[in-house]
Amino acid sequence: MLETLHLGDGQNVGTADGRIALDCSVRPTRHDKNTFIISTTDFFFPLVDSPYLQGRIGAANVLSDLYAEGVEHCDFVLMLLAACRDMPPDQRDLCTQDMVRGFRDACDEAETTVTGGQTVLNPWPIIGGVATSVVKKEA
Repeated sequence: MLETLHLGDGQNVGTADGRIALDCSVRPTRHDKNTFIISTTDFFFPLVDSPYLQGRIGAANVLSDLYAEGVEHCDFVLMLLAACRDMPPDQRDLCTQDMVRGFRDACDEAETTVTGGQTVLNPWPIIGGVATSVVKKEA
């Protein structure tokens, strides 16, 4: 299906046709062809009973895409958060705070920083992020 969307410009490293990558986008910077930006986006639906664990899993999910590419350290993460609009406000606040705490704790353990992100209201509580690293080409 993705092939029919004609996404990308042919410059992604590590894909057969240089177009859209499924997990990570690996791109040379425009300033230095030996420096690459590796980024990925992922999120996690509420498949566990603990909002805190959901946050930790959401962070691990997005970071694991970088690790799968051989990246050892994530430079920064943007958090994507969907607070549940259908929960009573007091429950939504607790759930959201626990998800964010779990996400932040997992990022702290990975020695990376959450530098921003996006928050929306949604029927389900969802958390994830955009993880980015800048790496030099190995000689």
